[in-house]
Amino acid sequence: MNAISIENLRKEYDGIVAVDGISFSVEEGEIFALLGPNGAGKTTTVRILTCQIKANGGAAKIFGYDVNKDCSKIRRIIGIMPQETSLNELLTAEQNILFYGMLYDLPVKEAKKRGEELLEAMGLFHRKDELVKNFSGGMKQRLSLIIALLHKPKILFLDEPTTGLDPQARRHIWDFIKEINNEGTTIFLTTHYMEEADYLCDRVAIMDNGKIIALDTPAKLKSMMEREKILRIEMDYDEGVIEAIKNVDGVKQISDEDGIIKIIVEDRKGLLLDIIRNISDRNIKSIATVEPTLEDVFITLTGKRLRD
Repeated sequence: MNAISIENLRKEYDGIVAVDGISFSVEEGEIFALLGPNGAGKTTTVRILTCQIKANGGAAKIFGYDVNKDCSKIRRIIGIMPQETSLNELLTAEQNILFYGMLYDLPVKEAKKRGEELLEAMGLFHRKDELVKNFSGGMKQRLSLIIALLHKPKILFLDEPTTGLDPQARRHIWDFIKEINNEGTTIFLTTHYMEEADYLCDRVAIMDNGKIIALDTPAKLKSMMEREKILRIEMDYDEGVIEAIKNVDGVKQISDEDGIIKIIVEDRKGLLLDIIRNISDRNIKSIATVEPTLEDVFITLTGKRLRD
């Protein structure tokens, strides 16, 4: 059975299209991601699927329940970790858990027991009696995830679950998401971190300007780049470098960040030598061919970077 089924879903705000006729399904037990830049329509899609807003057109079902007709049933089987946490910072971690347990209609003893199990799993048990206002961003994210899992949902919605976290905190949440999925929970997440989607997901839908522009496993999406090569050049940067590289026939896309230039090129003989000739008067520190990432796929499909 599909955990999520979407057909021609559409949402507009004051004439601006946020979600533009998207269709896809998510299998039960899958980790599925919407990958795209801010403003692509990811959060709007999640808000429709979790009965927070109504679509202007199309259909969506969660385990067979219609998001327009069966919201009370849907809310009982989903967990939501929003992009902005909704924790009460003047309460302790455990008090937040018991409060949300009450909203989920869980008996106090059950909410307390389940909460303590999740606090232990997330490394927060020793902080359960501290006020949330004293927690770091990563700790708040972990507590928000605990609350989303309190009632053992069949499907967990994670909207940008690791935004703003350091790499260690991010990996901690990734590993916990994997554990929850291994226990049978379907995971639907939105992200603009290509490494997050690559590490976690069975399938990824790339979204831009309200549309799904590609959908497949991370490996198959990256195989779309088999006719291109990705070059990584470290060198002393100046404004003329980009123009010099652009003038080489076969160069498709260029990005630069902190002195590292990344180039997507056609796979043709002699192209690398042509690039080197055009920038040979600069101080080239290293040149390497690298494996494509999901961001490279996105750049190839849209002509822009995920973080633009």
